[in-house]
Amino acid sequence: MNKITIAMIEVGYGHKGPALALQRALQDLLLDSGSVEVVDFPRYVGAFRSDRSLKNSWDMALKSPFLVRGAYVAMEALYPRHGPLLRLMLSDFFTLGGEYLRSAPPDLFIATHPLCAMVATAARRRYNLDFPVASLVVDPFDAYSLWADRAVDGFFVHSAEAHRRLLQHRIPEDRIKRVPYPQLPAMEVPQRNREEIRHEYGVGESGRPVALVTSGAQGIGKVYGFVKRAFREGFPMDFLVVTGKNGDLYRDLSSLVEKTEAGSPRLISLSYVKNMGDLYAACDVVLGKAGASTFMEALRWRLPMVFTEWAGQNDYLLLQYAVQNGVGWYAPRYGAFIRTLASLAASQDRSIAQERMDVLDFRFGTDEIADRLLQLQRNFGGF
Repeated sequence: MNKITIAMIEVGYGHKGPALALQRALQDLLLDSGSVEVVDFPRYVGAFRSDRSLKNSWDMALKSPFLVRGAYVAMEALYPRHGPLLRLMLSDFFTLGGEYLRSAPPDLFIATHPLCAMVATAARRRYNLDFPVASLVVDPFDAYSLWADRAVDGFFVHSAEAHRRLLQHRIPEDRIKRVPYPQLPAMEVPQRNREEIRHEYGVGESGRPVALVTSGAQGIGKVYGFVKRAFREGFPMDFLVVTGKNGDLYRDLSSLVEKTEAGSPRLISLSYVKNMGDLYAACDVVLGKAGASTFMEALRWRLPMVFTEWAGQNDYLLLQYAVQNGVGWYAPRYGAFIRTLASLAASQDRSIAQERMDVLDFRFGTDEIADRLLQLQRNFGGF
């Protein structure tokens, strides 16, 4: 029985979503000949101190981005000598993760978070284990120093930019393969059509454009304040606002909506949504924080995106790609935000952005990634 472990850390959906998509694709290929597990690695092995530290740091980074930006610069400056520092800071993760892999070694270890790959390669060295380690670099346009663990056997990237970043970190080119970006659940076409979904939520009446507002699972970001103000000022656009885990925000927006007059623009406050694909299908534009899964989903749906902020440099590179290719706009202040929305309210401007998306050198699909990973396993030691 072929045992495959896909390890991630649930800090945002950008690591979890690709892991789940890859699990489905691998299971379809293996059928009954193997098992594929997805684990939130530090939590799964009982490294609760590291788990709390990593997840609290992520929440803090969303509120104070300068922290993650400083950490990014420090890790780049220390590379490739950052390993001992990380093993000290996350000692229980490296210890317990290594013990788990020694007791139950997989036939293939796949990481969608760089720290998971580092724990696996450290365990392999320490215990003389023999299984391939692959990194699915889920940052579409970056491969920063944490990803560039030279003991990893295969790196799977989604763009020429990420490929180049690994080469800059002196990763051998024959270990790097470019693959499509995973087909996330929110990229799947819903069974209902656009008009049916709009009718359900009560948006898009009288030809008003509809915006999807999202800032990740935590529901933290200045975009919510911008949208709240635009709604109060009567901006002619309907907003589907996903607040995620932020219960206070959900209640605040819900109370605001109660005062809405009939026929005026709509703001629909949503907490957790089972099928984000419905919302993308109903919308004309996406508003929110720069994040891999959100931008990739917007790109797959051919929706222009307005970015209001970014956390780490990897997110900035994503934003930069969107702006340089004319498929996204950066509006960190309310004045720029409302002017950009006014421009995108015109269907012609949205159509121009969609035409630019159609010529981008970017692909989506998970089956090819799964096939390449199984090929790495068969040819352990090189592609």
